[in-house]
Amino acid sequence: MDISSYDAERDFDAVVRIWREVGWIDSDSEAKAMEHFLDGTDCFVSLIDGSAECAVMTTPGAIRYQDVDLPLSIVSGVTTSLVGRKLGLASGLTAHAVGEASRGGAAVSILGMFEQGFYDKFGFGSGSYEHHIRFDPASLHVDVPYRTPVRLTVDDWEEVAAAFSARYRRHGGTTAHPPGFIRAEMVWADKPFGLGYRSETGELSHFIWGRTKGESGPYRVQLLSYQTTDQLLELFKLVSVLGDQVRSISITEPSGIQLQDLVRHVVRQEIATAKSDHAFRHVSGTWWQLRILDLPVCVAARSYEGPPVRFVAEITDPLEAMLDGDWTGVGGSYVVTIGEQSVAEPGSDDGLPVLTASVNAFSRAWFGVRAPSSLRVTDDLTGPADLIADLDRALALPAPHPDMFF
Repeated sequence: MDISSYDAERDFDAVVRIWREVGWIDSDSEAKAMEHFLDGTDCFVSLIDGSAECAVMTTPGAIRYQDVDLPLSIVSGVTTSLVGRKLGLASGLTAHAVGEASRGGAAVSILGMFEQGFYDKFGFGSGSYEHHIRFDPASLHVDVPYRTPVRLTVDDWEEVAAAFSARYRRHGGTTAHPPGFIRAEMVWADKPFGLGYRSETGELSHFIWGRTKGESGPYRVQLLSYQTTDQLLELFKLVSVLGDQVRSISITEPSGIQLQDLVRHVVRQEIATAKSDHAFRHVSGTWWQLRILDLPVCVAARSYEGPPVRFVAEITDPLEAMLDGDWTGVGGSYVVTIGEQSVAEPGSDDGLPVLTASVNAFSRAWFGVRAPSSLRVTDDLTGPADLIADLDRALALPAPHPDMFF
């Protein structure tokens, strides 16, 4: 496989062609926005006869673990042209890109999956369920005063990117560092709208950005950014006022919030709007996966006040068979202590219980996607019953939610 780092002069037109072929972009303006998307992003291409026929992008960012930000690599694009299929290009290039991200200092990798299972072979495990709700915005009851917002356009991308990067993030909250990432997302929104509020010093503090459709919707909120829960309620109030005209709007439930607490007449909406373009919907599913790239760094982020838990973690990593060089995944044996100061050190200890897990399952357990006792049933994780019970307590974390799309 001919793998090369992206060269804008040589590869831009070919990468745009790939994205057009797979249907990710259509218009010239969308193609132009790829310049912003690629700015600050690491891109690798597979060449056939000197032309890029597969492209994989990784974008640097951060992911919140409890109160700690871990260095993150977002696999932000995996695309293969119509003539590059069935040659193993996507697999080889994805493995290469993940390896390069680890060498560059990322402790975690995350991606949006096109189908369950494909990225398992790179060590990724499925994330938490995300709740997507479509409802009549007039039914959103928020008992706070309404305040006139400011209008936002694509020209405000720098402010929007800065505010989104500084937003409140709970466990699992993710951000991309290059501002071009958000700029491109704003351009790619179909018939976009943006509304927000500024602080007393004039800085954009909280906002919504999304896409519209027709006179009555459905609208779709794609970016929801706030720094305090009072600001979140003010944004919900703003959404409710849109109900003067808009009949339905879709929102992905923010981390830590049960949105249906604020939506009135849920069952009535579901019955009255059935089979219409504005039908009430509440669907859940996971669209993202993550994996650990630096196990000691990730373990050190955990602070647990209960009785320390010590064990040996025997980790397998499918990347070991796909990579050469100084980093071939995190497979191996580690002595792990979970406590106020958690630590993982390469090695073994015959006096400790042993947890055996794939990096896929261990990553899910470590981030709190599912309890170890659940993963012992459905995933590749095994260990003594007493150890599993201790780990259930030591890894009792809020469900992680990125609160952004990638």
